[in-house]
Amino acid sequence: MAKRFIESVNITPAPLRMVLGSQALASTIATLEKRLADFRTQTELAASTDYKE
Repeated sequence: MAKRFIESVNITPAPLRMVLGSQALASTIATLEKRLADFRTQTELAASTDYKE
């Protein structure tokens, strides 16, 4: 892990966040996909609060 952290210094653009390990990555992606699905159900609600000039 330390080697990968050090190598990340030379990545352009540098990663804002790093997930190390296949299981950690799969879990992170699954969690983010669920959050996105939840947010997508709120499209109408979000639009209903738009400021109209």
